[in-house]
Amino acid sequence: MHAPIRTLLVTMPIALSLGFPLGMECGTPLGLSQASAQTLRPVQPPPSLTPKQNASPQAPAAPLPPPLSVAEQRFRDLSTRVRAQGAIDDAVRTELRSLSALLDTDLAAPTTSRDVALRLLAARIQCAIWLEDNAAIDAAFTRLTAMNPTSEATALAWARELIAMAQFERAAQLLQSREFTTRAIDAKIALGDALTGLHRFDEAQASFNTAPGGRTDAQQKAISDGTYRTQTLREMFEKELVAMDRDQTRGDLPLVQLMTSQGPIELELFEEQAPNTVGNFIEHVEAGHYDGTTFHRILRGLGVQGGDPATAEGAAGGKSTGGWTIPDESDRADRRAPLAGRLIMAKQAPTTGAREVPAPHSAGSQFVVLLSPMEELDGKYTVFGRVTDGFDAARMLTPEDTIVSARVLRKREHDYKGVRFSEAASGNFNMPRTIAEGGNRAAPASAASPSGVGGINLGSTPDSKLTPPSPIQPVQPPKSVQTTKPAQTTKPVPPAKPAPAPR
Repeated sequence: MHAPIRTLLVTMPIALSLGFPLGMECGTPLGLSQASAQTLRPVQPPPSLTPKQNASPQAPAAPLPPPLSVAEQRFRDLSTRVRAQGAIDDAVRTELRSLSALLDTDLAAPTTSRDVALRLLAARIQCAIWLEDNAAIDAAFTRLTAMNPTSEATALAWARELIAMAQFERAAQLLQSREFTTRAIDAKIALGDALTGLHRFDEAQASFNTAPGGRTDAQQKAISDGTYRTQTLREMFEKELVAMDRDQTRGDLPLVQLMTSQGPIELELFEEQAPNTVGNFIEHVEAGHYDGTTFHRILRGLGVQGGDPATAEGAAGGKSTGGWTIPDESDRADRRAPLAGRLIMAKQAPTTGAREVPAPHSAGSQFVVLLSPMEELDGKYTVFGRVTDGFDAARMLTPEDTIVSARVLRKREHDYKGVRFSEAASGNFNMPRTIAEGGNRAAPASAASPSGVGGINLGSTPDSKLTPPSPIQPVQPPKSVQTTKPAQTTKPVPPAKPAPAPR
């Protein structure tokens, strides 16, 4: 599978430029207090503020300056290749890793001047974005901010990347830690997106509402889209709080532990709303089908996909059903919402050529842990559980990580076995898709043009530092909801043998 192409616009004092879009909106595991469910006011531009009309065509960009190093020339050549082929394949990925190492060497050299480092850091960030290397993105932006602390565009670009990583709390803290003047509109939009992901809906709406005047059509559309999304998620959020209250009062839903190489992840399964899917999942767990499998597909900032038994034997993943497929339970009136921290069943791509709607009744054993709210999946994918502990571990998963073992911690007094729809053994489980792969969440309008909003000015600035954003804290269930003792129909499962230590 080709990786999405995401680029970073960099406006250098000497006119080195690339392209960079706004990151996708993200979320957090549900479990906030009822105070987060708030009344929203539709956003309207102030009467005196009207969107800017499309400006006259801009003059052609100035030619690029001569490259400063072999690494910068390689970066330019590789950028041209990526743009030409429209995807990042394995060969390009290998070259990107090699180039990243060369850039790191140049950046570490004591003879590298500040101006040269600024240009090389821009290239290093772009390589990290193409490789979806969150740690490298973070490290490069940290250094870039220290060198250019008053740049609004640098702070905005970093915040957008944090949102794209599903690190929305850090993004909000970064945006709120400084004043924006030249990029105030885009900063308000980004802050609204981050706060929406945190389920702080009134604050998100206020951020959209208070974006200053002089908005472009693209910025106004981004505000309108953000408002609609905030309202949609708020409705889902309130319903989910009610459902969680019922779940915790009942206290006997099945629990499963995935011992991963990043640590344990505990899952609570929604048997009331997805009984067949839960039965199917527990059947696979108890058969050992998940032991030794990898998280073969990472949807950056959106979710992590695993559960392909073939990966335990070294296969690339994404093809096995686990032996059969099951009927959908995604159209029930009481279906659960696809919010952050939720489990959905991965489904197969349709044979009709549609890019957004998965094939019906095509789920098997593969599942996705959502890292951000994905409201556009509602009614298309069965939501059958949630992460109750270990969400930080889930966010750290990579394709190299494995499920060391999976075991049932608790279940009710009956057999668990899903009704099967077909005995198909394989399929193409690349649904849901990312935006770049044809998913149906529109990218923010302000990111549509690589020459538009979001440039980073790396010119000389006074030497001061931003306060580093604090680490994300896990979100806990509502304090007002107390978990009762399990019902009498609950059958504890005897403890399994100790799992091998995570690697």
